[in-house]
Amino acid sequence: MSLEIITSAQNPTIKFIRALDQKKHRQETGLFAVEGTRALERARLAGIAPDYVVSIAGRQDWEQARNIRVSEAVMARLSAQSNASGVIGVFKQLAILSNFAPGPSDVAIALEDIRDPGNLGTIIRTADALTVRHIVLLGDSCDPFSPDAVRATMGSIFGVTLTRLPTAKFMGLIDEWPGEVVATATNGEADFRRLYQRPTLLLMGSEGSGLSRTLANKANVSVRIPMPGAAESLNVATASALMLYEIKRPDLPV
Repeated sequence: MSLEIITSAQNPTIKFIRALDQKKHRQETGLFAVEGTRALERARLAGIAPDYVVSIAGRQDWEQARNIRVSEAVMARLSAQSNASGVIGVFKQLAILSNFAPGPSDVAIALEDIRDPGNLGTIIRTADALTVRHIVLLGDSCDPFSPDAVRATMGSIFGVTLTRLPTAKFMGLIDEWPGEVVATATNGEADFRRLYQRPTLLLMGSEGSGLSRTLANKANVSVRIPMPGAAESLNVATASALMLYEIKRPDLPV
């Protein structure tokens, strides 16, 4: 049975999904939108099913989702991309959000006041590539479910668990951390190219001011990333990638 094609962007369901580009609507509904076949296949691989699937091709192979077929014009209105991909999924944020509970051999990363959604999405994508599943968002970090952040993850948002915590509460968790708590600093005690004790908790700070002194003082390992050039600092996504790859280096295939 073919689906009726929705041709009006004023359709109530279409307006509901379009509004997910607004933070307030995402917070009220607990939903977020993901665009592209590859991203939806990443969700399928993770066993996470959408609530809605909107496409121009008709019914999609998602048993529990509400399938919605739209015209190309409506898809263009829904899409955040210059060239609409042709399929959008709407998912529950709770499928990604989780309590912070790493295992004894895990690596986790805590991000303080990350404001740029592109940086956050890139860090999530790097973490997924390295099977770093636990990401904590502290302070005024941006919304990981915003269209820009989700797009930057390239589907990797379905490969991690996210935890939002007040910094004060997270301080208590650090005090009980059984392994190494690592922070980067220009005057760090050691080169970042070293072996790390598991479980490993990496602390990374904001794009502008870096890690707050209060949080940096909680680290029991301080490392530096050498920068022999004239650049004052590295982009936080780049620095996070360097650190995560080094921490996970013993686990990587040769």
